[in-house]
Amino acid sequence: MLKVSTGHTTYFNKKYKRSGSLFQGPFKAIHIDSNDYLLYLSAYVNRNSFIHNLGTKSPSEISQGDWKYCSALDYLGKRNGTLCNKSAILDQFRNVKDYEMFLNNNSLHLKEKKELEKYLLEE
Repeated sequence: MLKVSTGHTTYFNKKYKRSGSLFQGPFKAIHIDSNDYLLYLSAYVNRNSFIHNLGTKSPSEISQGDWKYCSALDYLGKRNGTLCNKSAILDQFRNVKDYEMFLNNNSLHLKEKKELEKYLLEE
């Protein structure tokens, strides 16, 4: 990851005649040590735009194709992307609709958790 981010930063800085870092803080890797954590991360990544208010107003908007910058469309069968191995997640659900419900419910929880953390940090 260091080589990728350094190379991208160098390219970007040369192209736009600027200097400095593009990414804030060091890259962090965390071991996924349980299936529950894997599913949690799947919901967080696939609903990141909703959780962080990046244009989508409800978790279901992504299902309709409003946020094209994540793999949720691939997982939900709205796009035929090949970057992700979706079976590790989708095989744990009866069907795509169940996974979509899981995403929507968990993204609401994650958004509420993020809002609470914001208030705790302000004190």
